[in-house]
Amino acid sequence: MNNIKDQTRITQWGNSKATRIPSYIVKQLGLEDNQVLSVTIQNNSIILTPIKKQPTNIHDLFAGWQDDGQRDHELDWGKEEGNELPW
Repeated sequence: MNNIKDQTRITQWGNSKATRIPSYIVKQLGLEDNQVLSVTIQNNSIILTPIKKQPTNIHDLFAGWQDDGQRDHELDWGKEEGNELPW
């Protein structure tokens, strides 16, 4: 990933301060709306780190997975070489 340097402004948002992250950075990092970010202060700098949601069940773990329909007995592993055990 390329090092990107850009500028943004701090603005008032209710009783807090807010800043905007440019859309090309959001796209490059794959951020989503309402994604949780960790805020760290290091060497007088603010560091925002995306927190990736960890799957909590088997359905979340395999969300988006598409079965290619192939099973191990259908794959061509090539000719036997060496001392493989015959199946």
